[in-house]
Amino acid sequence: MKKRIVVQEGLYSLKSNLNNLGYEIVDINNNDVEAIIYMADGYDIEYHNNLANMNSGIDIANNKGAVLINATGKTTEEIDNIIKKKIYSPLFD
Repeated sequence: MKKRIVVQEGLYSLKSNLNNLGYEIVDINNNDVEAIIYMADGYDIEYHNNLANMNSGIDIANNKGAVLINATGKTTEEIDNIIKKKIYSPLFD
């Protein structure tokens, strides 16, 4: 089964490249996604209303939830690696 991801509107090349790697690109309203990929300065994330509040007691033990990936300065391969390994570091440079 393909991994489902959300890619911000306007990132057409990245969306195409990830689709070619076998990812299923879905709408933000889909509740079952591996990752949300966006490009922003960290302050203006249009998907913020769809993200889980980490203080709400959400069950992440069953792999529910998505990694939020800022695509700024990252290659398709780096994003693919983040999704596959579910590791996104360093958090702060």
